[in-house]
Amino acid sequence: PPEQEIDALNLINGQTARLSNNQLSVREAWLRTELAQQRLGLTIGRIDVTSHFDRNMGANDETTQFISDALVNNPVLGLGSNGFGIVAVVDPHKSWNFKFGVQQSTDPNILLGSLADSMYRLAEFEYIARPFGLPGGHYRIWSRSDNSGGPGYRDAYGVSLDQKVGESITLFMRYGDGEVGDIPGDLSFYSAGVQFG
Repeated sequence: PPEQEIDALNLINGQTARLSNNQLSVREAWLRTELAQQRLGLTIGRIDVTSHFDRNMGANDETTQFISDALVNNPVLGLGSNGFGIVAVVDPHKSWNFKFGVQQSTDPNILLGSLADSMYRLAEFEYIARPFGLPGGHYRIWSRSDNSGGPGYRDAYGVSLDQKVGESITLFMRYGDGEVGDIPGDLSFYSAGVQFG
């Protein structure tokens, strides 16, 4: 694969990371319930928090939209791998929702000293709008804090927007800024595009 030739923060071809040689790998195994008249959703287990955070209608699926992980989720989100965690979603069934999650996300080959190692804390606010009479659009802002790169926490924030401008045309954009793993300094990332349905 090209990753062996080209250094990058993300995998150029995300599919290669999901292939293994005749090995069984459980990527996700979780339980979900809804409480308070379906206004609070709780998911707990081995989860992929990118299924809940930094979502985007135009760029969020490595199978049908993009094969590169850099366009599936914001690289500044900085998650290592799926792990044990919990996500709470407060959805009053209006034009907004709020999510909070905690996940342990590490390389499965690295033995951790405690459950508090490599913890990711994430929060996201999403607003659903129809500006200027356009079809639905999703406007999200998120924040992440983790201790995956050693002692001390590293922080990042980002935005993810997708807006339908017609029945089959969606504009999308992402931006992120923050510390990722043990890479020194802040990283910035942005992407934009058009999806035709």
